[in-house]
Amino acid sequence: GVELQPFDLTTGDGLSLRSWYRAPQPGKPVLVYFPGRRGDLFGKPKHLFELADQGYGLLLAGYRGFGGNPGRPSENRLYGDTTALLGKLSDMGLAPDGVVFYGYSMGTGVASYAATQVRPRAIILEAPFTSFPEAVRHQASPVPTWLIRSRFDNHSRMRDVDVPVLLLAGEDDHITPPDFAEALAAISEGFSKLHILAGANH
Repeated sequence: GVELQPFDLTTGDGLSLRSWYRAPQPGKPVLVYFPGRRGDLFGKPKHLFELADQGYGLLLAGYRGFGGNPGRPSENRLYGDTTALLGKLSDMGLAPDGVVFYGYSMGTGVASYAATQVRPRAIILEAPFTSFPEAVRHQASPVPTWLIRSRFDNHSRMRDVDVPVLLLAGEDDHITPPDFAEALAAISEGFSKLHILAGANH
């Protein structure tokens, strides 16, 4: 298995948020992973551990209010925590060969925000949406109130992206259908590659 070290951040409002870090080998970037709305850092991103075995660094971003972390989430608080987390990573010199932002589902909205703060080497968006209100229209299951007020506007941010973007969508994903990824690919044409995974769901 891949060994991860706790990476703790003290936020501006005094919370201690735990993320998890693994150092990269020389020349390799750190993959900064932003999870979906369940905050799952260990089940869903298992495939990233294989990349860590190839020498990539990992930073699995722990959200406030998820995974044992204190606090109540909101879109702006997650953005503030993300800015602080990336600042600490940089200040400590822990990503000397740059970062790649990887967002899954709700985390695609955090990853696209992160790219407005720190220029990554690349962005990977798995099961992305254009904006959260658009995604909510597809939801059959109840959505937490704080999320209903959220925008997570990938659509407007993709216009400003000038680094390589990989968009991954499941052909049978009924929560964030592939049309969303196709729309984002069209906006960032020239920078993005779209892969629709046959038979895959959310």
